[in-house]
Amino acid sequence: MRLKLEDIKGGELEQEYSCSLTDFPDLVAIADDGGPKFTDPLLFQLRFQRSGQFVETDGHFCSIVELKCGRCLQNFIQTLDESFVLTFVPQIKDNDTEEEVELETVELGLITYGDDVLELQEPLQEQLLMAVPISPVCKASCRGLCPECGIDLNLEKCDCTRKPFNNKFNVLANVDFKKS
Repeated sequence: MRLKLEDIKGGELEQEYSCSLTDFPDLVAIADDGGPKFTDPLLFQLRFQRSGQFVETDGHFCSIVELKCGRCLQNFIQTLDESFVLTFVPQIKDNDTEEEVELETVELGLITYGDDVLELQEPLQEQLLMAVPISPVCKASCRGLCPECGIDLNLEKCDCTRKPFNNKFNVLANVDFKKS
C-alpha cells in the first residue's frame, strides 16, 4: 500500500481502502500465535492533506476482530471502529555530523517517507493493533473462572469453599460512608 505525493493534487486527497488480511502479514503472524484475529475486509477511510513536504492524514477504520476474554477465556467477536491521525515527513539525509542530536522523528510520533512515496502498510497495521483492548472482556457482566476449580462461572455454579482473602480493608466493608 503506497501513495505517491504527486497523487495529492490541490493539497488534499480522500481515499477508501478495502484491504485483505494478507496485506498485513504481521497481523496474520500475531493471530497464529494466539493473539487477536482480524477478519476480512479491513476498511480504511483516509484523508491526506499536503503542506509542502508534510502530509497530515486523518484516518478512520472499521474492522471485526476475534478476541479471547480475559476473565472466562472464551472467544468473542468485537467491532473496532476508530479514528486516528498520522503525520508523514520527508526522510532527512544525515550529512551533518553534529554532536548534539535533536529528537528523532519516531520520538515525535512522525512517520518518515522517501522518494516522494508514502508507505501506508506499517502505520495502518500499527493503528489496528493499538485499537485492540489490552484486557478484552466478552461482556461487562462476565463472572470469569473459579480460581479454585476453573469452572466458567457464567455457565455453571461451583461448590468450592472459597477462603476469604486476608485483606486489612475488610473491616471497612460495613462502614456507611454517606455524607452528612
